[in-house]
Amino acid sequence: MASEHGAGLDQDITRLISSVECDMTVQTGILKQYAKLHDAVKAFLEEKAKNTHDKQEVERLQEELSNKNKKLSFEMENLRGMNQLLERENQQLSVKNEKLSHENKELTLKLKEKHVETVALKRGSIVLSGHTQGVQTRSMFNRKVQECIEDGGANNESKEELFDQVLSNRIIAEDCKKRRELFEIRKKLIQVFGDIDHCRQNIRIKMMGEINCKPFFDASLSEHPIDIAKDEAVKNCSAWQQKIKDPFWHPYKRITEDGPSEEVLNDEDETLKKLKACGEGIYEAVTEALKEMDEYNRSGRTTVPELWNYKEGRKATVLECIEYLGKRVKEQSCKKRKNNPPSI
Repeated sequence: MASEHGAGLDQDITRLISSVECDMTVQTGILKQYAKLHDAVKAFLEEKAKNTHDKQEVERLQEELSNKNKKLSFEMENLRGMNQLLERENQQLSVKNEKLSHENKELTLKLKEKHVETVALKRGSIVLSGHTQGVQTRSMFNRKVQECIEDGGANNESKEELFDQVLSNRIIAEDCKKRRELFEIRKKLIQVFGDIDHCRQNIRIKMMGEINCKPFFDASLSEHPIDIAKDEAVKNCSAWQQKIKDPFWHPYKRITEDGPSEEVLNDEDETLKKLKACGEGIYEAVTEALKEMDEYNRSGRTTVPELWNYKEGRKATVLECIEYLGKRVKEQSCKKRKNNPPSI
């Protein structure tokens, strides 16, 4: 009985061991599959991380390239604007050269005529006998000069003999000297008038290229109270002042009609169309300041002081400024004598 019980127990143990061994075999297989799966998942995650890093690097490079393209486009636009500005300045220089060439030809012709008269006088072809034979008329004088020229041609006199280059150079040098002196006088007068309080006088300083704010104030006053209208006028006027200081804004077109070409406002310019929509007064104020800026300081685009005759709406002459200063000195002297009468 006991032996049967023992044999049964051994069989149970054997089955249990066999079952455990079977379970361990299954678990070992599962562990191997898990390890393979773990390695696959790890490799997948590593590949994903690598792909993410590569994608971020590509996006960074694309963004960097985009920024460089934007910067390059901006620089290209600036270069295009500078090229347009240089082209306009070259065109203006060409027009000035043509004008100077024309003036030089006229001056040369006048010098030749003057020298012909001088040569004629030296040769005795023209005799002015005001004391003994009466005063010779201008027509007679011109006729004698013409005879002198024809006689010189008959004797094969060269043009170099009729035109003294030294005299020409001396006259040109004297003209340049006078121009410089006049420039220095105007410069000094501008400094003097800048220190004088003469806001109600006809002759005073005007800042060329500065927009008159009054049309902006009048336009704002029709829509806002006076305090708000002042602020709005100053704001809008300052915005257009900055616009005309922009060297890349050149709303002109060049036309040629029976003579040298000239620049006129381009009505098709979009900014000018917006300006015109603001009203005729504002349009006139801005375009007038723009023309002054182009005339007085095209490159620097800053306002320039000028002596101005406000009564006649033009640049004041040196003589007008001196007469005004003399009047002021006389008034001050009279006032001083009136306040300090001489003692008797």
